Amino acid sequence: MEALPVPSKTAIAIRRLARPSTTYDRLMEALLSNVDGHRNVIELESFARAMGLHEDALESLRRQGLIELAGGSQN
Repeated sequence: MEALPVPSKTAIAIRRLARPSTTYDRLMEALLSNVDGHRNVIELESFARAMGLHEDALESLRRQGLIELAGGSQN
């Protein structure tokens, strides 16, 4: 059985979270804060849905360069 991808924050995300912005969506920021290199994509997608975020919220973070999946970003 193959392990599920585990997202982690990029350096860009760490800098963004260090200086919270009023222009960045607070719910997306909360999701990004929960990306810890331990929770897999299913857990994070479940968290995103519970907060009412769109189903592609994690993919949106990846496209913005804020998270990468274990083994590098998936293009």
